Amino acid sequence: MPGLPFGSRLAGMGRKRQARARKPQISPTKIRVFLECPLMYKLVYITKSASFYYTPNAGDSFGGTLHRAIHDFYAAGGHSTQTAEELVERLQSTWTSTGYSSLQEESAHQEFGARLLEEYYANSRSGSITLFTERQLREDMGEFVLIGRIDRLDERPDGTLEIIDYKTGRGSVTEEEVARDLAMSIYQLLARRKYPGRQVIATIHCLRTGISASAYLTDPQTVELEQFIREVAAGMLAITEDTDILPERKPACDTCKLSRICERAAMSDER
Repeated sequence: MPGLPFGSRLAGMGRKRQARARKPQISPTKIRVFLECPLMYKLVYITKSASFYYTPNAGDSFGGTLHRAIHDFYAAGGHSTQTAEELVERLQSTWTSTGYSSLQEESAHQEFGARLLEEYYANSRSGSITLFTERQLREDMGEFVLIGRIDRLDERPDGTLEIIDYKTGRGSVTEEEVARDLAMSIYQLLARRKYPGRQVIATIHCLRTGISASAYLTDPQTVELEQFIREVAAGMLAITEDTDILPERKPACDTCKLSRICERAAMSDER
């Protein structure tokens, strides 16, 4: 934020007022976590105690590396200025060793990543123009700000805006899955607000197989989505550090890393 020209004391007061007035930010990930488990949402985003239970893993590191390499590839001009070899080299320059259990596992992922990027380069050339990569879009929704980070936004030859989201952990996707994907729908809503009057379409691209599928929101679906977001956001904004949320068995529990917190809470209630 720009500083005030009236001395450090006034500048500090201005920053405090701005910080207090800052609206809550709600993202597709936050909405997903809240819908899966309100207690998880509280621990991750309100009390932030869940950070003590997070451990880096190979999947997150590998996916992040591929995203950064592709981002840098398009930032440097994409197919018009970059070769396949240069794209693969970006894998090495953006590589992180965090989360791999051994040098053998890391080496195997490096080889696999290089092969995926070579195939991506060969099969992703199109007549579209890439407008930006890895950018956050924002929309003021009154009580909160809706945000979403888009992997890539292209403009097709016919003027259609295409949101492209890379998936490193899945091998297939269908049009129906894209249409039901909450994050992809929110990205479309944000893009439609930023570029009013433009046709927007969303595409999920599976890096492992090269399979892609697309879908788009109709005007009535966009209105329905906004209403749904506002209803969910009201529940999210009502949660504070003092909100009591009892552990409850849910499908997300099977893979949740916070189960130890819930188990302790449950035992405390029994006593």
